[in-house]
Amino acid sequence: MEALFEEFLGKGSPRGRPHHFVLRDTEQRGLCLRGGRLVPTPLQGASADQEEPISVVPNPRLERRRCPLIVGIRGGSRALSCSPGPEPRLQLEDVGLLELFSRGEGATPCTFYKTFGGSTHTFEAAACPGAFLSASSPSPSFLFLFPPLVPPPPGSSSSFHLPPP
Repeated sequence: MEALFEEFLGKGSPRGRPHHFVLRDTEQRGLCLRGGRLVPTPLQGASADQEEPISVVPNPRLERRRCPLIVGIRGGSRALSCSPGPEPRLQLEDVGLLELFSRGEGATPCTFYKTFGGSTHTFEAAACPGAFLSASSPSPSFLFLFPPLVPPPPGSSSSFHLPPP
């Protein structure tokens, strides 16, 4: 991630392009887009071709040491967004990550703080502190946010692997 931040925020650096990763839950399910939502799916047969990589750019307005990433899909043309409130909602918006990066203001709902712990990563919604991206079992399930101070549903996990694409 250091390379990403240096590419976008380093001295004299030209603006970069979104970096792309695959996101896998602890059961090694990849994300597929179904009905306008991201669904953790076992990657066997036809679903392996439908895996949706995530795209990220840094959010220059938030504290760099917390690794604030504007997160999206479709090569950075759609942003993953958190609607804050007592029960935060995760949704996809038709806005480009580079546009959000340039705008600065207004990118917080599409920003997630990435934390690395051992072999997995967590993604906390910047617009809703304490709410983390999560996937539940068994399949099918949707990628969702569980609210702060509420225990996650049984069988869910907010830990993800980021293997190379």
